[in-house]
Amino acid sequence: MKKDIERLRKRFVNAGNEQEEEQIDKEMRSLMDKDIDAFAEGLLECVKDTNKKVEESVLRDKLESVLPFISVSTLAKTYFKRSPQWFYQRLNGSIVNGKPVRFNNNELRVLSEALTDIGKRISQAAAFVF
Repeated sequence: MKKDIERLRKRFVNAGNEQEEEQIDKEMRSLMDKDIDAFAEGLLECVKDTNKKVEESVLRDKLESVLPFISVSTLAKTYFKRSPQWFYQRLNGSIVNGKPVRFNNNELRVLSEALTDIGKRISQAAAFVF
């Protein structure tokens, strides 16, 4: 059901006119009428997928203002024991071995702690400047 809903969503986004949108709406209602429980479950899965994409986009946007000022290579090696490529793959949701990769909850916690640690180091260095 999720695949059908996702297919219709993509068609709706690319619909060229109101008549096509109405046809898509009819198909969506037909899916719902067939099996309301499966439809609701499929719709919920689509919403969860969209939320994940939004959260990842927000993380990338928030880090965009900070990353130019720190060494991603050092960040990845010091806090994650990984390469900068690994870090950027997760930040950008790249496809690795046929699957999109993202930071898991533990990695997000490590990233938060790393940024806090880097911030403290910068504050300490700033205190010695003047």
